[in-house]
Amino acid sequence: MRLIVLIAFGLSGAAALIYEVAWTRALSLVMGSTTYALSTMLSTFMAGLAIGAFIGGRLADRNKNLMMLFGLLELGIGVFGLITVPLINSLPPVYFKVFRAYHLSPSLYFVFQFFLCAGIMLIPTTLMGATFPVVSKKITARMDVMGRSVGSAYSFNTLGAIIGSFSAGFLLIPFAGVKMATLIAAFLNVAVAFSMIVLSKARLKGIAIAVSIIFFAAPLIAAMLSKEEELTINYYKAERFKTYNEFLNFRDSNIFLFNRDYREGRVKLWRDRNGFLILEAGGKIEGTAPEDMANTLLLSYLPIASHQGAESYLTIGLGTGVTLSAAKDYVSDLYLVEINKGVIDAIRTFGMPGLLDNVDVKINDARNYLLLTEKKFDIISAEPSYPTEASTGNLFTREFYEIAASSLNPGGIYCQWLPYYQLSNDDVTMMIRTFGSVFEHVHLWKVKHSYDLILVGSEAPFTFNVEEIKKRTIELNKSGVELPFVLSRGPEQVREIVKQRLDVPLNTDDRPVLEFHAARNLITGVQD
Repeated sequence: MRLIVLIAFGLSGAAALIYEVAWTRALSLVMGSTTYALSTMLSTFMAGLAIGAFIGGRLADRNKNLMMLFGLLELGIGVFGLITVPLINSLPPVYFKVFRAYHLSPSLYFVFQFFLCAGIMLIPTTLMGATFPVVSKKITARMDVMGRSVGSAYSFNTLGAIIGSFSAGFLLIPFAGVKMATLIAAFLNVAVAFSMIVLSKARLKGIAIAVSIIFFAAPLIAAMLSKEEELTINYYKAERFKTYNEFLNFRDSNIFLFNRDYREGRVKLWRDRNGFLILEAGGKIEGTAPEDMANTLLLSYLPIASHQGAESYLTIGLGTGVTLSAAKDYVSDLYLVEINKGVIDAIRTFGMPGLLDNVDVKINDARNYLLLTEKKFDIISAEPSYPTEASTGNLFTREFYEIAASSLNPGGIYCQWLPYYQLSNDDVTMMIRTFGSVFEHVHLWKVKHSYDLILVGSEAPFTFNVEEIKKRTIELNKSGVELPFVLSRGPEQVREIVKQRLDVPLNTDDRPVLEFHAARNLITGVQD
């Protein structure tokens, strides 16, 4: 009997971590995957476990039928775990109201963000926390073996948690989706619940099972019928809309083409009212609306125009493929590194025909790819997603620029996109200093109407002067799109900023300041 309880507790641990991964993935599509958001989700999860352990210890001391109690707790976890599916699907309108009310005061915003997470996770996680003291007491026959018994319970539960987290991230969500992963976790809980109730010595266990089935059926049906909207308001889009109806009008004007979960995040693709492809990965719109066209084209044209004769070109981040497509007209040896396979699948299916033909495509993190490849490039153009989280923020650090510089041929060019609309003046200065601390020769270009910045750097002097680069860039443009770009800072000015503005720190792996600043600036929408 002791071994059966331990195995059941291991399955409970597996279900708990499946929930955690699924909830984090689903909530991050609404609240973002910034360090602030993920910390809030994790703290809510841990708070529930702590409260549950406190309550469970007292329940275990007062209850004689611990098997039945364990079974009822597992049933509660399964029931409330299912309820989280429709709750999360109905969250976006509520989140939007919280965002609009408190986004100018980040501290209050984070407090209410915690309340939103608690409203979804607190009850099931409290029940999860209560199972540990109940199981520990059940398998402890004598006080002199308490340590061994509690250690066994912890070991089985942790092993289950390892299996659950692995299966959720690498198997369940990529192949079945977040919703199905949650349903599987709930079924694990219910299987444990029924097993414990049957094995208990309760006189009314038949009635308990019947009642349990009834209680489980309603949230199961609700969860299965609940559907997520194809396009939802979230942290990354909330600042763009004044009212929820304005967002609904925007949503209804699009034609959806692709919506699928991958290990690296959910990928959505739609065509807007103007016929432009819009890509969303992990809740973040990656491009390319009409106002982004000039920026995405310049990420190819500027470095190509700055180089005397580029033959090899690496694009970091595919987006909808505009940057790569522009490079294909002028460079023969093309490479692409994209972290999310879903982006490749979506664009290969619905993007420009033949875009990825004759392109060496790698599904990998850009840092890992550059660290491992022996290939050197004439141009590397980086257009990663918003630097609001660690997975993308580490592509804006001094250490990454050093890795990139070591991957360039002599006279090679590195091109970096910066979202000026997310940065304060000090943030821009910080990034100029960070970039300029690695590349001796830097041009900072500004795209007038889109508030984007483009840093073009090299360890060797540029072959062409500014006016020649401007002329060459315009000559490269075959798209028919106007390119309203101007030089904001030249090499001497950048070097002066690097030397003089010592009051502004560099953005490094150890102190990723940009990641935190950009996340807060995206909430407030305020620049210095």
